[in-house]
Amino acid sequence: MWKEWFSYTKSQRYGILTLALMVVVVAFYPFAHQTLFTKPSPLLSTNSFHKVDSFYNALTYSKPKVETSFSMSEEERPAAAVPEEFYFDPNTVSTSELVRLGLTPRQAASIENYRQKGGLFAKPDDFAKMYVVDKDMFERLKPYIKIAPAPEQQPKDSTTYPPQAQFAKTESKIYIDLNTVDTLEITRIRGIGRSYARRIISYRERLGGFYNTNQLTEVYGFPKDLLSSIQDQIWVDTLAINTININLVDYQELRRHPYLTDYQAKAIIYYRETMSNFSKIEDIRANKLIDEQTYQRIKPYLTIN
Repeated sequence: MWKEWFSYTKSQRYGILTLALMVVVVAFYPFAHQTLFTKPSPLLSTNSFHKVDSFYNALTYSKPKVETSFSMSEEERPAAAVPEEFYFDPNTVSTSELVRLGLTPRQAASIENYRQKGGLFAKPDDFAKMYVVDKDMFERLKPYIKIAPAPEQQPKDSTTYPPQAQFAKTESKIYIDLNTVDTLEITRIRGIGRSYARRIISYRERLGGFYNTNQLTEVYGFPKDLLSSIQDQIWVDTLAINTININLVDYQELRRHPYLTDYQAKAIIYYRETMSNFSKIEDIRANKLIDEQTYQRIKPYLTIN
């Protein structure tokens, strides 16, 4: 009879298995649901904590002040001068006063040099003819230019000369050196105006000086007939030419010379750096770095000393 308690029918066995399976499912359901269907909170991860801390620090971060080191040289450096405005006579104004008016010491020295050579300013527009005075500077200073009238000089015996002879103007030719003349002095030659004067001086600076008066025809727009008419009034001092040492010059300076192309300047520098220094000027022609025509034009400007 006791065996009846341990024997089950087929349907009972199925029921027991189903019940046991349901118990197992119910027991493991919370773990399975959390693992398969629930996403972990991002705030629970270590990486998330680091990101939150970084964001918070970025909001509360204040850039530290950079302490600038004290420099005695900077403290002693004078402040940039502001151009002053006052009346002046360009025939008598001092170089220090010109600097106060806004000119550089070099510009002021150029004007002083012109006056030392006997140059005079007869009217305000003469001041604009100076090469160192550009258009904007002249327009700013023009209202303050006051030129004192030249004192009238009467002949000792006015009865000796007829009235018309007292005021007769005699024109005498002037002779200038193209390598030292300034823009105002060169305009004293008939036919050379302010525009030509500026071009001549500018081209002279690019060349390093003239070695022949015929080089004036290389100035932009300068006519040959004008050169012919003033040929007996101009000359050149070749000792005033600024020469170029081809063993020391760099590419940028060499390229600026109007007689050399970019390719020729590079060829000279490349040969010198890869081969050796030049022993004589003719080496640049012998090694075909420049052509014969260019060599003849540039030769007076080159040196190896």
